[in-house]
Amino acid sequence: MTTIHGVVPLPTDYDHVYAFDITDNLDATGMGEMGQILNAAFDNQPGKINVLLRFKDFDESDAGVGINLSALKAEMRSLTHIARYAVVGAPAGASGMIAFFNHIIPVDARTFEAQDEQAAWDFVNVAQKLA
Repeated sequence: MTTIHGVVPLPTDYDHVYAFDITDNLDATGMGEMGQILNAAFDNQPGKINVLLRFKDFDESDAGVGINLSALKAEMRSLTHIARYAVVGAPAGASGMIAFFNHIIPVDARTFEAQDEQAAWDFVNVAQKLA
C-alpha cells in the first residue's frame, strides 16, 4: 500500500493497535485496502482493536472518494470490533461528525489536533487490550 491511493499503514507498538496516514490522494482503492486490513484484524485479533487515523495534507474537498465494499464492511464491523478510535488532524467537518457519532455508537472516538498527536497515540496505546 502506498500514498498513490492515499492510505499508508503506520507501525505500532501493540498488536491490537492499527494506524494509518490518510493523504489527499485518498481514493476508493485506498479505502478498500484499509478496509481489508481492518477486516483481517477483526477476524484475527481476539477482543477489540484500537485505530488511529492521521490526516496529512487532507481537506474536506478530498472526501469524495466513492464507496468500496471492503471499506463499507469494515465500517459496519467497526461498531462491534473497535474499542478506541483516534483521529489526528482531521478536517473540521470530520471532527464534528466524529464528536457527534461518539455519543451514539459504542466506540470511544476522539479527535486530536496535529500538535496533540502524542496524546492520540497515548489514547490508543492502552497497555491492556479492551474486551
